[in-house]
Amino acid sequence: MAAVANPVACFIAMFLPIRSLFFMGFLTMFGTGFGAYIMAMAALSPCPLLVHSASGTVVIVLAWILFVLSLSYVKVTIGVILRDEGHSALVWCGAVVQLGSMLGAVSMFPLVSVYGLFRSGDACNTKCPM
Repeated sequence: MAAVANPVACFIAMFLPIRSLFFMGFLTMFGTGFGAYIMAMAALSPCPLLVHSASGTVVIVLAWILFVLSLSYVKVTIGVILRDEGHSALVWCGAVVQLGSMLGAVSMFPLVSVYGLFRSGDACNTKCPM
C-alpha cells in the first residue's frame, strides 16, 4: 500500500500543488511524526507495540501509507516550485535529494550493522509479552 502511495502523491501534486509554506511545513511535520513512529516500532523489534493484534497491523500500515503520501507530496511540490525557478534550481534540488539519501544510508549503516539496533525475530522462536 505504501508503494502505491508514492505515485498517488506525485499524481496529486502535479495537478493540485498547494504552494502554501504553512501547508508544506505541516505536511513535513506530519510525515516526520509518522516516520518517527515507524522508526520507534522498528527499534522495538522483534516485539513492537501491539505486535499480535489486528489493530497493530492496521496502525503500522496506515503509518507507512501516510508517511510516504505526505512526504512524497512535499517533495514533488518543492520540485514544481523549483521548476519555475529554472534548470539550475532543479539540478540543485536533485543534488540535495541525493545528498539526503547518502546521509540516510551512512547514518543507518552503523545502527544496523555495528550496533544491531534493528533486528528481526524468528516467527517460531520469538516470544513477545502480551
